[in-house]
Amino acid sequence: MNNLLLIARWLLLAVIVVSALVLLNSSYRLWNEKQVNAYLLEPGKVEIVPDDPRARFAHAGVLSRQEEGDAALEALTGVLGEADLSLQSLAYFNRGNINLREALKLSSSDGRQIPLVELAKQDYRSALALDSTMWNARYNLEVALRVVPEDPDNNDEFEKNVISSQRSIESKAFKVDLP
Repeated sequence: MNNLLLIARWLLLAVIVVSALVLLNSSYRLWNEKQVNAYLLEPGKVEIVPDDPRARFAHAGVLSRQEEGDAALEALTGVLGEADLSLQSLAYFNRGNINLREALKLSSSDGRQIPLVELAKQDYRSALALDSTMWNARYNLEVALRVVPEDPDNNDEFEKNVISSQRSIESKAFKVDLP
């Protein structure tokens, strides 16, 4: 009987320790969620951004409104690896918006405009791959395609290399003549 009471005592002690650890873990997670929710409610008033994808997404929105595009892009890129699919599609959409906004600020003769529009198109396509019902991403992709078209028939600046039929036949026959 003594051994049975001793075993019961140790089991009860183990249950108490495990319960205390579960309580501490739950308390920490609850505190962390409260911090994230407080930041999400008023992102401008909280100084420290919690380490959570939702908080970093909200912080990227604050940075974007403050015209800090590079920092917002960096924050959104950090969200992409950790967030759920719906937040990832929104992060791609917002990255595309930032790149397209920056591209539209530039003149059409500026060489930086085309790469920014291409990045925006890529981000919009990634957002649509994750969530095909994002009509805003479809619309903005159309806007980006109008700025920098991909169809060579609609783009006057796109030049095709014209190869004569004789040269193409000779190259298919592996005949190489130097000019």
